[in-house]
Amino acid sequence: MNSDSALILIVDDNEMNRDMLARRLERQGYQTVMAEDGVQALEVLPQHSVDLVLLDIMMPRMNGYEVLQNIKDDPRMRHVPVIMISAVDDLDSVVKCVEMGADDYLFKPFNPILLKARVTASLEKKRLRDRERVTQQGGGSETFAHLPSFVAERLRAGQEVVDSFPNLTVLVAGVGGLADFGSPFEMVDLLNRAFGEFDHRVEQRGLLRVRTTGNQYVVAGGVIDQGDPRAGALADLAVEMRSVVAGLRLASGGQVSVSMGLHSGLAIGGVIKTARHVYYDLWGDAVEVASLLQTRALFDSIMVSAAVYGLLRYDYLFDEFGRLDYKGQPVATYLLKGRL
Repeated sequence: MNSDSALILIVDDNEMNRDMLARRLERQGYQTVMAEDGVQALEVLPQHSVDLVLLDIMMPRMNGYEVLQNIKDDPRMRHVPVIMISAVDDLDSVVKCVEMGADDYLFKPFNPILLKARVTASLEKKRLRDRERVTQQGGGSETFAHLPSFVAERLRAGQEVVDSFPNLTVLVAGVGGLADFGSPFEMVDLLNRAFGEFDHRVEQRGLLRVRTTGNQYVVAGGVIDQGDPRAGALADLAVEMRSVVAGLRLASGGQVSVSMGLHSGLAIGGVIKTARHVYYDLWGDAVEVASLLQTRALFDSIMVSAAVYGLLRYDYLFDEFGRLDYKGQPVATYLLKGRL
C-alpha cells in the first residue's frame, strides 16, 4: 500500500491533537480525515474507504472502547486496523483494547518516530491481508478471506451463498493473561505466534478458521465437509491449542492461558460483501453457545456443551461441570480433559 493512497481517520476530542497528527501524517504522504468524537467517527467511517483508524480512548458521548467494539462488530469495517491513543500511564486500557481487537497503540505525547513506525507497520499488515484476500476472476477481481473452495466456486458462477448447517461444530478460543506482560510489544508478538500455530493445526485438519478478533480465535468443523460436524477433530485441536499456549507460557514467563468453548448445533453461513472484501462468516446457536462457553471457561480449560459430550463421550474423558443459561434455557456443560 503506497502511503499516498492510504486514508487515515483520526478520532480525538482534542483539536490540537487532531491537527498535530494530521500535519505529521500528511507530511509523510498520507491522506487524513478527522472526527472529534466516537459518534462522529462512526458516521464518517461508512462514507470513506479508510485504511487505518487512530482512535483516542477517553472521549465524550462515545468513548474509544465503544467505537472499537462497533468497528469490530460491523462486517463492513472489522478488517480496518485500529491504533489506540492513550495516556502513557494507562497500560490497562491498552491491554483491554488489544483484547477487543485493536492492532496497536500510541501513547501521548506522540513520539514522531514511533508514530511513523506504528502507522507503517499497521498499513503493511493490512496490505498483506488484502493481498491474501484478492483472487482474480476473469477480467475483474473479487476479494476473498479464507473462503472454502465450494464457496468460491459458487461465487464464480454468480450464485448467492447462504448455507444452513443443522449440526455444525464451532470452537471459540480466547487467549488470556495478556495484562501480565509489561510490554504491549510482547502481547502482540505472543498473539501472533499463538494464532500462527493455531492456523497451522487448523489447516492440517481441514477445518475452517472463521475469524480472529483481538484475543479471540474461532474455528468451525462441518463447513468444508458438510454433513460431518467434525467434533472429534475440533476436540483434538483444542487439546493441541492448550499445549501450544502452555509452551508459550513457559517461554515467555508470563501467565498467558487459553479458555475454550465447543458446541455443535445450528448455524447459518453466508458471504458478506464490502467495498473491498468478500468473506465467509457464520451465525447462529453453534457460534453463540460456543462463545458463551468460552467466556465461562476457566484457566486453560475446554468447556463443551451436552451436544458435543454426546458425540464424544465414548472416546474422550470429561468432567461434569454444571449448567449455563442460554436464552432462558439451561445448557449442560462438561470439561474436556483429553482422549481416553
